Amino acid sequence: MKRVGLPRALIHYKFSELWIPFFKELGAEVVISPLTTKKIKDIAVRSAPDEDCYSTKLYFGHALVLKDKVDYLFIPRYGGYHKNKVGCPKFIGLAEVLKSMIPNLPPIIMPHFNRAKGGDPRRILLKRAFEVGLIFTKNPFKIFRAIKKAFKAFKEHKRILIIDEETLHKWELSEIILNDFPLYKDNERQLKIALVGHSYVLNDPYSSLDIRSILKNHGIDIITSEQMPRRLIEEQMGKLESDLYFEYEREILGTIMYFLENKTVDGIVHLMIFSCGPDSIAGELAARLSKRHPTIPLLQLVFDELTGEAGMRTRIEAFVDMLRRSEAEQAILLTTKIHI
Repeated sequence: MKRVGLPRALIHYKFSELWIPFFKELGAEVVISPLTTKKIKDIAVRSAPDEDCYSTKLYFGHALVLKDKVDYLFIPRYGGYHKNKVGCPKFIGLAEVLKSMIPNLPPIIMPHFNRAKGGDPRRILLKRAFEVGLIFTKNPFKIFRAIKKAFKAFKEHKRILIIDEETLHKWELSEIILNDFPLYKDNERQLKIALVGHSYVLNDPYSSLDIRSILKNHGIDIITSEQMPRRLIEEQMGKLESDLYFEYEREILGTIMYFLENKTVDGIVHLMIFSCGPDSIAGELAARLSKRHPTIPLLQLVFDELTGEAGMRTRIEAFVDMLRRSEAEQAILLTTKIHI
């Protein structure tokens, strides 16, 4: 059985539910690198170019952890699926950079797909998937079954992850809980916070210094930018004077703009990665827009390999204390919740 390695970083957090069932149905053994640890970070920092963003550096560490454990590494050159907007350019070049910088890597499976700006039509995605399938089996029917199963699983994953507008409004009214149940104290006002950032930061406890658990332990009820209804995000993007070019930053900035405008949260926490160009653009826009809506505080936290947990915890605690000192009439009262 051929072993294929998936580095648990960057767009893995967007597409793992597509890739894993695809390779398993082909009969391959899927090996995923472990959650980020200090050891992986140290390997990454030593191996990656200094100018890379923190998240890209971590990808090097995850790839190196898999280096001697698999027959292939799967590192797609992904440009974006949005018909007009693009993802980070480093997604496209990452496989070639790793191949040129790190000796003795296993063969890298690196299919290219970029739909943006008149790029690849959807049928090319199927063609690329079929070409990857041929590496593991020569049976075309088995490959088509794997493709079908993968897309079905991915569609179901997105259906669960991205909530509809009715569910969003229920959360805003404190009728339901979308994530971990917050650990609030008796008679303590429950706070609602929008936690926004890239999926590979939101879902990586090490690189985000486990901010989700910290907020939960402070009694914070959160919603993430990943969960936001897509129509509302696109609606907010239409209000910008110039369109935002980067696909995933639209998700982040659209979420911030929605809650600044609708004022249905107590505050917004924006997680940013040091030296990420698209993040810097979205962060600057968010900071400027927040000045127009000062009643909804925005906390922007920048992460890199030198970020200290103690300092970050202090900033979050100060932010939460500030929110709790808000006027009593702005309180969101505790009610019975349904946990989703």
